[in-house]
Amino acid sequence: MRPNALNPKKDKPIKPKTVAKKRNLKPPQSKAAKKSSKRPSLLLNLLASCIVIFFVGFGIKYAIDHTINYNPLLGKWRAQTVLGIMEIEFDRTSMSSFGTKNPVTYDVSENKVIVIDDTIKVGNTYKIIDENTISSEAGGFKTVYKRVK
Repeated sequence: MRPNALNPKKDKPIKPKTVAKKRNLKPPQSKAAKKSSKRPSLLLNLLASCIVIFFVGFGIKYAIDHTINYNPLLGKWRAQTVLGIMEIEFDRTSMSSFGTKNPVTYDVSENKVIVIDDTIKVGNTYKIIDENTISSEAGGFKTVYKRVK
């Protein structure tokens, strides 16, 4: 019989009760290096702020253009007439038709838009039938336009 057979706990090696401290292998940093790593630089904050302001500004402009200054005529329109296919295009400040581009202003009502040619000070009324159809009457002839997508 073994001498420690009655006490099996003595067979196990005894672990030391003290724990050695773990050493930090990183070299100590200076105070200036610690400050820069804690807070982003002023230039980076300024750049991030400008980007945020830029996107917020365009979001506000988009919301205003589509609610307050909404113009249902903007875009390209096509009509089939006796003389053939006729196309007109409206943008914020001008109208293109028959190969010419003229500066215009718009008077938007609920179901009609008056387009005033700034060069000759004459207006033409376009009736809004739905979002993809408008009509105009000139010289006793009614012309129906469809939106070109």
